[in-house]
This record gives sequence, C-alpha cells and structure tokens, in this order.
Amino acid sequence: MSLKKVSKETYIESKILKWYRYNTRKLPWRKKFGKKLPNPYYIFVSEFMLQQTTVNAVIPRFNDFISNWSNIEELSKIKESQKLKFWSGLGYYARARNLLKSIKLIAKKHDYKIPKEYNLLIKLPGVGDYTAKAIQGIAYNQPVMPIDANIKRIIARIYSITQPLNDTIFQREKLKRNFISIKNSSSFIQALMDYGSAICLPNAPKCSECIIRECCDAFKKKLTNKIPAKRIKNNLKPKKYTRAYLIVNEFNEILIRRRPSKGMLQSMIEIPNDLWVNNKKNLIRDGVIKLFSLKLSKLREKIIYY
Repeated sequence: MSLKKVSKETYIESKILKWYRYNTRKLPWRKKFGKKLPNPYYIFVSEFMLQQTTVNAVIPRFNDFISNWSNIEELSKIKESQKLKFWSGLGYYARARNLLKSIKLIAKKHDYKIPKEYNLLIKLPGVGDYTAKAIQGIAYNQPVMPIDANIKRIIARIYSITQPLNDTIFQREKLKRNFISIKNSSSFIQALMDYGSAICLPNAPKCSECIIRECCDAFKKKLTNKIPAKRIKNNLKPKKYTRAYLIVNEFNEILIRRRPSKGMLQSMIEIPNDLWVNNKKNLIRDGVIKLFSLKLSKLREKIIYY
C-alpha cells in the first residue's frame, strides 16, 4: 500500500497491523476466545488491574486471579474481604471493590455477560470512558478508539501537537476519530498500544526503527523528544501529622481496626491513629485509645509519629 494512494491514517493502520502480526506482546488476557477475539471477561478484569499498574506487574497477578475465579459466575459469589486479600500488593484498592461491584451487577442484570453497549458499560462502578471503549474495541471489535498513554503519544507525534494534551481535548477527539478502524478495531487498538510501548517510547523514541516515520510530523520537524509536552505540576503539598498507636498485649497480639468504607484505603485494616492535622500541637488522642488505656492496664503503648 502506497502513502500516495490512500490517506495518512489508512496507511498507518495498514503498516501498524502488519508490524503487530510479528511483534504481538504475549499477554494472558489476549488469549483468543470465540470469534477470534479475546475473552470479554479477561479484558474486563485486566483493564481494572492495569489502572495505575504496569503490565509486567499485572501479568502474574492476572494469571493467579483467573486460576481462582475463571469466570463471572465464580467471581460474583465471593466476598469483598476475599477480593481485598487477593489484591494485596497491587494497591489502589478501590479498583478491587469496583471490579467486584461491577461483576455482581453484571451477574444480576446482564445474565453473567459483559455488556458491549457503551451506555451499559459506563454505568458500571469503576468503568470510565477509556475502560468502556477498551472493552468495546478489544473484546467486541467495535469501531471505537480508547486513548491510553501510548496511543495518545503516537497521535500527538503524528500530528505534531506541541501543546500539553490535556489542553487540546477537542483537537484530540477529532483526530482520534480518524484512527478508528472499522474492520480491525481489536487488533489495531492493541497494535497501537504495543507500538507505543516498543517503538514510540516516551523519552527515547526509536525513530530509526519506526515504520511510519514518513507520516510523522514530529519526526519531520525533529520534535519527537519534545512531544508530548509535559504539564507543569505543582508538587507543593501541605505537610500533615498524625499519631499512630502500636498496642501490644502480653500475648504479642496487636490491636487493629478496620478503616471506614469511604475515603482513603476504604475498609482496610490499620492500627489506630489520630486525625490528621497541620500542626503537631493540635493532635488530640483518639477516644478509642483512651478507652483501652483505662481498661487494659497490662497493655504497653508505643507512639510513633509520621
């Protein structure tokens, strides 16, 4: 296929799909299912796991997850405490809660089948625009384009978008439509993701190996190392203090409690602590600790400042 005979976007799709056939990342959630597409359940679970977590970190945990709960019916029957225990080490525990809530809703309202309609997916806990379109496109081959960091970077370089991408939402949405594949959505989305992680890298893109550099405006202008433009972040965060209590009895048992179901680290186990304050002088001892100190004379208390 010649670039002179077709649009830039059509040419890029053809070249990237050809590259993908020989350079596909072997990821467990991509295992083909049904009509030569990945299992929608696998894609659903992996998208939750991949939020804020690297692919390499997710792979072994995903395999363990599927070994424990191989389908929606099995997962829908477990308790939140079981899910949180398994999730330990992956962080961002709200993802685990939302995944379980979504699976239970899918079991109840959608007959144990992951919906393919955007308006149904977007209503599920923890599913935003990107996740809904990733499921639609990858699991069901629907003509959509979810924009992750890799795809966003490729599009920005192809069109030489020099502004911080969060400031060019309208432009990016318009350009995104040009990259929607009508027939090969599932493969093209995954191909772009892989190409961004292997060739069109964030800090040191491999332009000498790039098969679409003739279509890349950033390459022509020698701007690939400057695109995407980085947003200036304000890293000045207020310093706050609390007091945590490590209380151990004569049997070396430690006093713990469960955090509230809302807010940071929802429902997780912790040792008791005071409220966070801006000034150490404003620390007020937790009422629960006062109670234990009065009633349990054999307990010894250690106070640790964070």
